Amino acid sequence: MAVMAGKNGSFKIGGSSAAQVMGYIDNFSLTVNQGSAETSQIGKAWKEFIAAALDWSGSVSGTLDYADAAQKSVIDGFLTPTDTPVTLEMKVGTDLTLTGMAIMTSASITGSHGDKVAISFNFQGTGTLAEKESA
Repeated sequence: MAVMAGKNGSFKIGGSSAAQVMGYIDNFSLTVNQGSAETSQIGKAWKEFIAAALDWSGSVSGTLDYADAAQKSVIDGFLTPTDTPVTLEMKVGTDLTLTGMAIMTSASITGSHGDKVAISFNFQGTGTLAEKESA
């Protein structure tokens, strides 16, 4: 059994240049959806479906560090919007890294008197999500 530990993961983001690890991340989430299209027939009691297009999306969160180049690039991207998707690499463990192009859809910064300032980003994949080949 090849179980994985979160401590071996990482979250990288990049544009046209090489992807860079986003610092102080303590959580990321990835959802892959299989679409379906109804193909039911009149006179049949049960609905029928066929597989349709796939899509993926997710979120990443951690501690705000505006000096971290990867975090800064996402925050600045919301302050000066561009329509350019970014490359994401989500290292799930030592044996699995998933990669694809995504649009950053939202950012949230939260803080309270006695706690750290937290950051979270949501993203929508565009195109294929694939396993990155090991180097």
